[in-house]
Amino acid sequence: MNKEEIKALIAEKIAGQGNQVDLSGALAQILGELAGASAPIEVTNIEALTTEQLDSLQVGDKVVKVTGNQKHLYLVTYKGEGAGQGIVLTYNACGYGEAIAYNRTESGWEFDSKDVKTYGE
Repeated sequence: MNKEEIKALIAEKIAGQGNQVDLSGALAQILGELAGASAPIEVTNIEALTTEQLDSLQVGDKVVKVTGNQKHLYLVTYKGEGAGQGIVLTYNACGYGEAIAYNRTESGWEFDSKDVKTYGE
């Protein structure tokens, strides 16, 4: 469930409720969905995200690349809307940075590039 679906669920559940007690457990369902929505996506290959994963990401969302016992946090720093636009995920750690870019085409998402920068050399 993405953030827009969660917002719609909240609006649907509280419409007309006023100050009524939450007897149906809607609050528990909403909180469970929110907890799941805030969890980062975990992947083993940052250059092979699926269409579903890329569609669900918004600016500010997190993706964790797992390599063995290590986890690397990527942040969505740009996302355009529609064909011809793209998405950029960035990673920074101790003098090293990456920018991973995907482009959205008429037929879906495709990996574009990986830019690497080292600092302090």
